[in-house]
Amino acid sequence: MEKIMGKAIFEGIVIGEPYLRSKKQLGIEEYKIEPHMLEDEMNRFEIAIKDAKQDLKFLKSSLKGKVKNNDLKILNVHLMILDDPVLLSEIGKRLRNELVNIEKVVADVVEFYVDMFKDMKDPIYRQRAVDIQDVGEKIIGQLMVENCELNELDNKILVTKEILPSELFKMHHDKINLLGIVTEYSGATSHVAILAKTFGIPTLMGVKDVSRMEWKNKVILDTRKGDPCVIKDPTEEQIIEYKKQKLKLMAIKEENKKLKGLPAITKDGVKVILNANIGGITDLISLNNSMADGVGLLRTEFLYMESKFFPTEQEQIDLYERAYKKVEKLKGEKSLIIRTLDIGADKQLPYYKMPNEENPFLGFRGIRFTLTHKNIFKTQLRAILRVAKDKNIKVMFPMISNLEEIIQIKEILAVVKKELKDEGLEHASYIETGIMVEVPSTVFLIDKFSKYVDFFSLGTNDLTQYVMAADRLSADVAYLNDYFEPAVLRAINYIAEEAIKQNKKISVCGEMANDPMAILTLMSFGIERFSMLSTYIPMAKRTILRLNSSDLKKELKPKLLNCNNAREVKKILKDYIEVITVENDRS
Repeated sequence: MEKIMGKAIFEGIVIGEPYLRSKKQLGIEEYKIEPHMLEDEMNRFEIAIKDAKQDLKFLKSSLKGKVKNNDLKILNVHLMILDDPVLLSEIGKRLRNELVNIEKVVADVVEFYVDMFKDMKDPIYRQRAVDIQDVGEKIIGQLMVENCELNELDNKILVTKEILPSELFKMHHDKINLLGIVTEYSGATSHVAILAKTFGIPTLMGVKDVSRMEWKNKVILDTRKGDPCVIKDPTEEQIIEYKKQKLKLMAIKEENKKLKGLPAITKDGVKVILNANIGGITDLISLNNSMADGVGLLRTEFLYMESKFFPTEQEQIDLYERAYKKVEKLKGEKSLIIRTLDIGADKQLPYYKMPNEENPFLGFRGIRFTLTHKNIFKTQLRAILRVAKDKNIKVMFPMISNLEEIIQIKEILAVVKKELKDEGLEHASYIETGIMVEVPSTVFLIDKFSKYVDFFSLGTNDLTQYVMAADRLSADVAYLNDYFEPAVLRAINYIAEEAIKQNKKISVCGEMANDPMAILTLMSFGIERFSMLSTYIPMAKRTILRLNSSDLKKELKPKLLNCNNAREVKKILKDYIEVITVENDRS
């Protein structure tokens, strides 16, 4: 028996046969061609491009109505790459200069661009490397008249270094029942991760050296929160136990559906607010069927990233009004918190060249960008204020590091209000303002910030990486990037204590809010507001209904703050959950 850890993408338990797929080498033979053969080679290339486009268009057409339109945009990206003049021109130029067969030329050009994009820190560009590789293999496959057999993956757990988005689309179209995915490649926001969630495939990413291991016997894939793992060569006892846990998980998911409409109230009467994070149009559409009380984080950068230029005031007004109409249909407190533009060298806009930085996470991002580009900032504030009139809308600012920044923001906000008044445009004369707490310098100044803002929201993804000095995109230091590390928990507890002392609302909107074990931790610190992906709200609500808030503060909090490492923290939380589960099952 061997237990191998990774990062969970979609929750589930799978017991089945693994299918190890080493990255297939296409076996491209290189040979010289004569100058008079250039035209024939180019004709072969153009036919391959045309056939690849037809395949993608057919796939897109056949999946329409079966897959969300937002997810199908991935295929649009691939079609755009097939029309990319830079890529096509480079292939043509190399063919003429090197006089080798077109398959070899395509492979070399694709490899060049893939390596170039993979070396960039920005996850968007890293994803572009995967897209180019996907398209390159498709072109070469057409040139070599290669057909991939997918039937071997039916009812199997795919184990591979990486899988391409188009392959998942093809499997879905061909009704291949892929039980689960284990990959070495790690990218929680990658196209593959998005599709795994869309298709409901339990997925474990970031498993090192998967292609070098032996995968012969049945495995257990456990992608639940806590310690997501794949167990090789499990014992019969483990298989029996996990089958029981799988049945329980399925029963819980069915029970969770019945929680819709019920408030999240602990056994001792503490009401907890469960809001949704919105990071795109798909999230906004799915808000209708969620159990959310409101929207705790509207990431406005998706509007900027999908535009051809900085969105106008009216375009932003249209989005914010659309979002608020969705919020009004919810059954909770119906608030909408709009976070201003949060971009940087690690998360760029396609139409604006950001400066290259050695460490973009410590560089020109978030409020640092918008305070430098006041016209862009003021346009967004104007749109928010105009929509916020007579509505439960709040505004939040990212990556705040010192008091001067919030003072400057308040001054700009006052100027914008005066301009709107002078123009005779209706707007909110007062709007609640908050800041993201994700930088250690802000943690230690919560009492000072309380004089300027109405609420705080913890961005635990960034806070964890800054407290632990561990890049959250680095696989090599992933073991340090753990929000259960005692240093991170002590920082969060300090924030909570100070915010509560200053009578300010405090919420958590990072990855930590998605984790039921973390919710126990945060509630023991007195935090009673969370914002998460809509899909995680039912499980969060189920957890909260079983808790006694006063017990968490009296019994759990002292133990957690006294831990020496994340392992001890998780052990305490697991034991606590087991106890309350038994108690609730008895009652």
